[in-house]
Amino acid sequence: MAEPRARSAAALRERYQVLQTSVLAATGSRAASRFLNLAAPRMTAHVLEAGEGAPILLLHGGGGMAVNTEPLLSLLARRFHVFAPDRPGCGLSDPFNYRGVPLVEHAVSFIRSTLDALELPRVSIVANSMGGWWSTRFALAHPDRVSSLVLLGATAGFANQIPMQMRLLGVPGLNSLLYATIWRPTLEKTRQNFTSLQRAGLDRLPGDMVECRYLSYILPGAATAYLTLLEQVMSLRHGFNPRYALGVDDFRRLLVPTLFVYGDRDHHGSPADAAVACRTMVSARLEVVERAGHVPWLAQPDRCADLSSDFVAAYA
Repeated sequence: MAEPRARSAAALRERYQVLQTSVLAATGSRAASRFLNLAAPRMTAHVLEAGEGAPILLLHGGGGMAVNTEPLLSLLARRFHVFAPDRPGCGLSDPFNYRGVPLVEHAVSFIRSTLDALELPRVSIVANSMGGWWSTRFALAHPDRVSSLVLLGATAGFANQIPMQMRLLGVPGLNSLLYATIWRPTLEKTRQNFTSLQRAGLDRLPGDMVECRYLSYILPGAATAYLTLLEQVMSLRHGFNPRYALGVDDFRRLLVPTLFVYGDRDHHGSPADAAVACRTMVSARLEVVERAGHVPWLAQPDRCADLSSDFVAAYA
C-alpha cells in the first residue's frame, strides 16, 4: 500500500469505504452507511445501520471505528436495530481536535445528539473500551435514555493497566514525534495490535479488517484526533488522567442495568475490578469470556453476541 502522503484525502476515504464494504461483505452484514448532521458537537457523523427491532447503539473503542465492531454488529442485527457510529475523528466521521475540549460534556453531547438525529428517545448501549467510557458517562447523565448498558472489555478509565507507550503518546509534542517516527502506523504494526487485542491469531478477522483499520489510522485528521484525545486522558504518572477516571463510586451511582463482559486475557483490566463494581450497583452482573482479550468478540463472537443480546432483550 502506498504511503499516506502519496495519496489524496479523497483517495484515502474512497479506499477506506471499499475496505469497509469488504469487511461487511465477509460477515454477510447488510449494514448500510448513513451520515448524520449533529447539533453538538456540530459535525457530520458516519453511522452503520443494520437490523430491525429494539434499538442498540454500538460504540467502538479508542483508535477504532464502527466497522471494527464486526462481526458483533451483524450478529446483534439478527435481533435488534443496530446503529454503530464512528466517534468524532474516527472512520468516516468528521475530523476532530480534542485539545481543550471538556471531555465529559463532549462525550455526553455526542451520544445525545446522535440519538436525537436518529430520533431515538431511548436505547440500549453496547460499547467497548473508550466507547464504554463515553457510554457510562452518558448513562450517568441521562439514565432515562438508556434501557441497558453492556460494557465489552475493560472500560477505559476504570482500574486500567496503562502501558508506558500509551502514557508517552499523551505528552503533547513528544507524541507527534513518536507517532511520526518509531511508532508510525504500518500494516504490520496493525496486525500486531490486533493480535495483542485479541490475544489470539488473526484467522477470525473478517475480510480486509486489518488493512481497513490501518487505513483508519492514516485518514486525514485521524492522527490529530487520536493524539489529542490521548493528551486529555493519559497521565505519565497515573496512567489514566484522574480527572476523567471512573471509580467504584461512579458505578454505584449508575442506575442503568449493566452487564460487564471481560475477556479472561484482557491486558487492560481485570474481571476482579468489575466484580467489585458490580457488588455496589443496583443492577449489574459480570460475565468472563474464556480465551478472549480486550476486544472479546474478535475471539468469541457468538458468545459475546449471545450475552449482549439476551441482556438487552431482558430490558428492551
